Amino acid sequence: MTEQPVDDLLPGARPTERSVRRLPEGAREHQGHRAGVVTRTLAMGVDIAVVVGFLVGCWVGWAAVRFLVSPEKFTWPAPSWIVVVTAFDVVAVLYLTIAWATSGRTVGGLVLGVRVVNFRGRRMRPSGALLRALFCVFFPIGLFWVAVSRSNRSVQDVVLRTSAVYDWSQEG
Repeated sequence: MTEQPVDDLLPGARPTERSVRRLPEGAREHQGHRAGVVTRTLAMGVDIAVVVGFLVGCWVGWAAVRFLVSPEKFTWPAPSWIVVVTAFDVVAVLYLTIAWATSGRTVGGLVLGVRVVNFRGRRMRPSGALLRALFCVFFPIGLFWVAVSRSNRSVQDVVLRTSAVYDWSQEG
């Protein structure tokens, strides 16, 4: 599928002349266009790795505290699956909400040059970022609508009037 420019729909997403000139030649033509399914899937993979890494760090920290408190009775903590899934969901929603509300991009978005914007092409408000994060975490299959959408929009994008656009600029 061809990527659709969002400049006409999202005036705030239109890259500035100066920011486009600093981009490598191959990236210039994509700046401001909606990201496709491959880019979004790779960004999602990076973001899942960030959340899992954070949770593993918390688990190791919890084990270290247990060891320091009682080294003779130490066993590795073994949380139930419901605790693991709930912790993942909570951390993922917080991570996505904070990232989209502050800079418009997660670590995955930063690595792949993608920013999530509202229908005006601007940074999302915290309430909109929270709604999108909840929608993405609890209905992740909707993200793959990008593969069949002519405008490269997920179900979340259509319902919440957001877009994930290529944006390699450092402006936030």
